[in-house]
Amino acid sequence: MDQVTRIEAIAFDLDMTRAVSRRALERLVCEYGAKLDIDALMSAYGLPLPGWLPASIDGALFRALQSQDIALAVAMPGAGAALAAVRQAGARVVVVTSAPFAIALGMLRAAGLRVDDLHPDAWGAEKVERLRAERCWAFVGDHPDDMLAGRRAGAMTIGVNTGTSRPIGAQVELENLSAFPAWLADRTLTS
Repeated sequence: MDQVTRIEAIAFDLDMTRAVSRRALERLVCEYGAKLDIDALMSAYGLPLPGWLPASIDGALFRALQSQDIALAVAMPGAGAALAAVRQAGARVVVVTSAPFAIALGMLRAAGLRVDDLHPDAWGAEKVERLRAERCWAFVGDHPDDMLAGRRAGAMTIGVNTGTSRPIGAQVELENLSAFPAWLADRTLTS
């Protein structure tokens, strides 16, 4: 077992919450007559908005609908315990996400998840400097680009299988956040 003497911070992508994006897409279809394949779009959710939302859809309207439904965001199973485990290890909880600040903060608050630092509007390689600046020992995410960013930042990469893609490239792969506290406790034991 690897010995860890001090962990300053552990970062998470915004995968700790059930996003309100599906609801916003449903509203675009029902209220605005948009022709969308919601399941197909959700399979690419998490990418920067231009990477998955069709060009025919007004991104500002989509974000406004997300904001209106922000109170519907709920924590993923195990998210609260995962954050508690980080704090029990004496570390800070950091979120690094592609979501805009207001959306990310609103989702975290609605889900009852308190974090120490929030870095919005970052995707892929943009996450590297934020992870380094926060001195993150590990980065938890659900996407291959999260894993690549974590490795480039020198952080342990922990993939959770709760997103729309497999966390290819993860050093550690967990089924979901419920498995994180035991894994972290095992990693932080000292002799």
